[in-house]
Amino acid sequence: FLTESVLLAALGGAVGLLLAVFGLKLLTTLIPPNLSQAKAISIDATVLGFTFLISLLTGVIFGLVPALQASRPNLNEALKEGGKGTSSAGRNSVRSLLVVAEVAIALLLLVGAGLMINSFFRLRSVDPGFNSANLLTMNVVLPRSKYPNRAKRTAFYNEILQRIESLPGVESAGVITNLPLTFKGNNSGVTIEGRPEPPVDQIPIVISRVVSDGYFRTMGIALSKGREFSSQDRADTRASIIVSESTARTFWPDEDPIGKRLKMGRYDSDEAWMSVVGVVKDVRQFELDIDPKPQVYFTYSQMPYFAPRDLVVRTSGDPLQLAAAVRNEVWAVDKDQPVSNVSTMEAILAQSVARERFNMLLLAIFAGVALALAAVGIYGVMSYSVTQRTHEIGVRMALGANRSDVLKLVVGQGVKLVSVGVAIGLVSAFALTRVMESLLFGVSATDPATFAVISIVLVAVAMFASYIPARRATKVDPMIALRYE
Repeated sequence: FLTESVLLAALGGAVGLLLAVFGLKLLTTLIPPNLSQAKAISIDATVLGFTFLISLLTGVIFGLVPALQASRPNLNEALKEGGKGTSSAGRNSVRSLLVVAEVAIALLLLVGAGLMINSFFRLRSVDPGFNSANLLTMNVVLPRSKYPNRAKRTAFYNEILQRIESLPGVESAGVITNLPLTFKGNNSGVTIEGRPEPPVDQIPIVISRVVSDGYFRTMGIALSKGREFSSQDRADTRASIIVSESTARTFWPDEDPIGKRLKMGRYDSDEAWMSVVGVVKDVRQFELDIDPKPQVYFTYSQMPYFAPRDLVVRTSGDPLQLAAAVRNEVWAVDKDQPVSNVSTMEAILAQSVARERFNMLLLAIFAGVALALAAVGIYGVMSYSVTQRTHEIGVRMALGANRSDVLKLVVGQGVKLVSVGVAIGLVSAFALTRVMESLLFGVSATDPATFAVISIVLVAVAMFASYIPARRATKVDPMIALRYE
């Protein structure tokens, strides 16, 4: 018994190791690039040794118990049960206990995976504040040595935007210092006109971005009030700014923000004041699961210090098909200007939730394996039970039980075991999923819908796993079964 168990466990461990080697290659292609040392993950000697020992230990533990039972049989009980073709109550209890444990663990993992999947789709459904469809993006960082002042930078941007917008298939184009979801910096303290100056550690902070005239139209960021930047916002005119809705609510609640003024920091010069000319919809600049913070936009033609770095182009078709043409227009203005990180806004949006997607995928894989193990365990126990109860089933059918009665008997036994496992699993999941609160978005760690759906799925899988041996039981010929016993 022990030799057979250890051999099976060793073979299982070897197959599992092969699956791990090939599975790891697949998983490494799915690991987000922002996870440090992700590509260095491999199966080393420690993992290999651990796998080998676990396989042998599994074989020893699960082979030792039945081996000891078989080596010290109760001959009296064995002879009594031999004619019945049934196993002892103790052995049945152990098998039933293992099935209950498998179901409970499977439900715990499935609930965790269900919560992660629910959370991920809620995160992906969040409105980022812009329309990411058909947007081509690329980095165009101007070297300060070649473009040292605002006049040269403004002339460069004006020309490339004009050239790009004249391309067939291009609807509009714009530039910004940093695209949404790509950079978490550029926060600035502001002073609000007409408000007493707060202490230094209480200065209001806003997200600041420098953009072109057509940026909001290109990104699909809706204008709530006022106007966008235009050609009238020049270096020789009073500085204009556009603020987000959250900025307007924070600084001027119940007031019309148009015409209000603020300045960056605490500059004493009257020229530092900037007038609000428009209000736009909030944009999630940092993460989809972070509520929009107050934001202020400047036009590059009036900003002497910061230059836009990202070019964004809205196209009527596949944006990547126009990448080469857009790049050529940049080089037509400056043949030495670097152009890098050509991508789409859809790809940037997907990359922003790559970590959440990977966490969901990992947990879903573990949950799927646990579900498969639970189904195999239930099938194994029910199949063995049918074999052991052949005599009993034959007697029942000889006394008038029909096929549906036998089907209910076997499936009912499986459902009872699963129900106990589900109950234990639900209690465990209710307690343990609370540690996942920080990983979830828009869904409670004890979401009733997820718990209910997972329980129904697990019971359905268990019923199917019980149905197969139950079908076999209904085909038992009572006369053959009785004659065999």
